[in-house]
Amino acid sequence: MDDAIPSISTAGVGSRFVSQSELETAKAKRDEQWKAAYARLGQEPPPQPADDVFDGRSLAEKLAANKRDLRQPRGLTGNQFRALEEDEVLFLDSVLEKQREEERLRKQMDGEELKNFRE
Repeated sequence: MDDAIPSISTAGVGSRFVSQSELETAKAKRDEQWKAAYARLGQEPPPQPADDVFDGRSLAEKLAANKRDLRQPRGLTGNQFRALEEDEVLFLDSVLEKQREEERLRKQMDGEELKNFRE
């Protein structure tokens, strides 16, 4: 491992302090190692994510904004449903009639079987 990483076992707080310049050199070294690894693979390294920008809002304000964003529809129209066309209505009516007829026949057969059982 790298000797620049401070150890927890050292006694004083001052010995565990890491300056900004040390952080920047460690980051530059890590970036260089990543670029070298991608170069060995023959690939272009992915773009580095931008550093997080400080947002002065409180956590409650951030959560409220997220909730507000989730409630708003994304690219959807107000009414996603359309009226059924005439042929669709006729088809659904025929399916409903078939189901009702099957149910009526089943009840009739059950009634006959029950009648024969009781005799």
